[in-house]
Amino acid sequence: MIAELSDLTVRVDTGRWSGTILDSVRLVVPAGRITALLGESGCGKSIVAAALTGQLPSAARSTGDVRINGTAVRDERQWRQLRAGTVGLVPQFGVTAFAAEQTVGAQLHERQRLHRGRSVEEACAAASYPAEVLDLYPQQHSSGQIQRAALAAALLPGPDLLVVDEPSASLDRDTAWEVWAALRAYADTGAAVLTITHDVTLLTETGVADQMVFLRDGRTVATGSPTEMRALADPYVQGFFL
Repeated sequence: MIAELSDLTVRVDTGRWSGTILDSVRLVVPAGRITALLGESGCGKSIVAAALTGQLPSAARSTGDVRINGTAVRDERQWRQLRAGTVGLVPQFGVTAFAAEQTVGAQLHERQRLHRGRSVEEACAAASYPAEVLDLYPQQHSSGQIQRAALAAALLPGPDLLVVDEPSASLDRDTAWEVWAALRAYADTGAAVLTITHDVTLLTETGVADQMVFLRDGRTVATGSPTEMRALADPYVQGFFL
């Protein structure tokens, strides 16, 4: 395995509202596989992504273990080191991965100098990001272009764990297929990929997922291969395949 959540409970207290977002969640993200995390809106999927990348909100308090490459991560110092190359995140809205005042190309080259991983050209090719738009600012990109740019940025250090929040949201069908194919190719290099998605239809059509994990009200309720999940006699799970 690359990443594991063990009995992870996350409670948020803003002062005006408090509640348990995740309740004893168990999740394993294996190397060389794509794990798809699914569930209704508000069930805690994005908090799982935050927990796996050390970016829980300041109002959150957690218990349980988060392990990356077999080591329990306990403090922000460890997370900073992991985010420098071992763990990568592609946000739901790719434009949030970049500053507005610099071109995407300038920012990718700056990150490459910091991480000393793969070249910008290699990362762009792996993400199917068109090199001819590198000189554009983030806000000048289409939604599909900037999503692939954010994927390229996350791939630069060659992370062992790549977490992708809604990779095909707001993308046209052809671009979505390209992004899913890029994630499949990256997992095939031996990396662990976790994707958060609502698009079960496209996920099923592409056939890229090796494992599906379903969340409901902050709890893991089902885990297995796509074939096993499609055959599972659970109305909640089956509702996603309709």
